[in-house]
Amino acid sequence: MPDRYIQHGGLRRESRCEFERTLKGEYCPEDGEIRLDGLTLCNLHAYRLRLEERVTYWRAMFAHVELWFGEARRRGRADVLRLLEIERARVLTGLGRASEEMDEIQDGRHEEDRSGDGRAPPLWPRYSS
Repeated sequence: MPDRYIQHGGLRRESRCEFERTLKGEYCPEDGEIRLDGLTLCNLHAYRLRLEERVTYWRAMFAHVELWFGEARRRGRADVLRLLEIERARVLTGLGRASEEMDEIQDGRHEEDRSGDGRAPPLWPRYSS
């Protein structure tokens, strides 16, 4: 019987992190634990991709705020300018935090905040009640 008809359902195969299939293209020997955008990724690379998405989001938000800020200034809308200044500060704060976390990941400093197990922090913050 050809191999394609043999079912290997009883064997459990650990899947490796598929980070090399992203645009970054790095090989990762770690086990894939998280399914993200059709890829199985280790905790660190899943966290890294989520951070990159957050940085991209905040940059896009900043571009939109700047666009509307210029338009409000051109039209002399002081009321809208005040609101956009508040929004600009919020966006810059979010961008700064996400960029700082990204720098920590790239520099390997994320492990200092952990127990030294080499794993990324959780993807979502835990809320205590």
